Amino acid sequence: MLEQLEPGDRARGDARHAVESTDWGRRLREIAAALLPWREVVLPWMVSRLVSATLIVATAPAGRTAGGTGAFSRWDGVWYLLIARAGYGHPPLGAVQSRWPFFPVLPGVIDVTRTLGIPGRGGVITINHVAFLLALAGVWRLARRHTSDDASRLAVWALALFPTAFVFSMVYPSAIFLATAVWAFVLVEEHHDATAGVLAATAALTRPNGAVVAIALTIGVAAAASRPWWRVARVGGPAFVALGLWCALCWHWTGNPVVFFAAKRGWHEVGLLDLVRHPLRDPNACLHLALGVAAGVVVLLRRRRLPAAWSLFSGPYLIPSLGLGIVGLGRYTNECFPPFVAAGELLERTRATTRRRLFVIAVGLQAAGAWWVLHQAHVP
Repeated sequence: MLEQLEPGDRARGDARHAVESTDWGRRLREIAAALLPWREVVLPWMVSRLVSATLIVATAPAGRTAGGTGAFSRWDGVWYLLIARAGYGHPPLGAVQSRWPFFPVLPGVIDVTRTLGIPGRGGVITINHVAFLLALAGVWRLARRHTSDDASRLAVWALALFPTAFVFSMVYPSAIFLATAVWAFVLVEEHHDATAGVLAATAALTRPNGAVVAIALTIGVAAAASRPWWRVARVGGPAFVALGLWCALCWHWTGNPVVFFAAKRGWHEVGLLDLVRHPLRDPNACLHLALGVAAGVVVLLRRRRLPAAWSLFSGPYLIPSLGLGIVGLGRYTNECFPPFVAAGELLERTRATTRRRLFVIAVGLQAAGAWWVLHQAHVP
């Protein structure tokens, strides 16, 4: 017992405890520094979020503050908050907008925050900021394996300052999807297949096309692994099981296992053919198409330098929007990390003065995008 120890023994025990505490503190600091390096990850995140939050508040129309956070939950954010509060409701009726196209991860996160006594809107905005920080950390970690340090740093900045990056601060699933997708790819490369499979499953339940993450990873693993089927099961299995369970629930509730696709009839979508026929009818779709095409061109230019699984992710994630609905493509582009790693490699070849000009242009485009979406009533 402690009271039976000699004073010298007590002193040695206290000293040992202090040393162990110091070791743990040092280890935690080392882990944090390795995961979240200041210059490469934290600084771009801080600049990006400061710019985004300022733009969202500054460009929000009057009367939509809702305690300072109302502008952060415009457009689809309203649907996610409604699902978290009251569920999915009745099955969709005809071509009427409903809650069914939206997947359950973000409403589940909002519901958990409300259960913990945290305001749903404010809680999910905070979680999205943290998720975006972790996503940038994953991009940095992944890019360093395939490009130089300078190119990796520029990739993080390119993603953080993309014109639609303000959406990562809003009540959208973009930050969560990006974080889970990037880290699934990171962990597969580090052979932590089970954890990668859980993250791929989370991505699959975050967006209707989120299963593309698991598909790309399983194809990549099957092509490269010495024991492919065991790794394929661990990496892709959880996502397909989770998606199958969600489809089964949708079938039970509505009689249609893919009601999330059928319910999209309630939205007016603009496909590429519509845009070609009437190019001036929807300027919003033109902007989304331009951002998506730019990302595709960058990936094509650097496709030989990037892993094949990244192209398998980028193509199926972005190209279907050309037929299913171009509005939103700019946001999907920001959720897709390979174009930004490729952009980092291209930016590395430019002069410092050119990069500084591009930095100013990027901030200006993000400001214009925020104004376009929040004040001029266009969908991000």
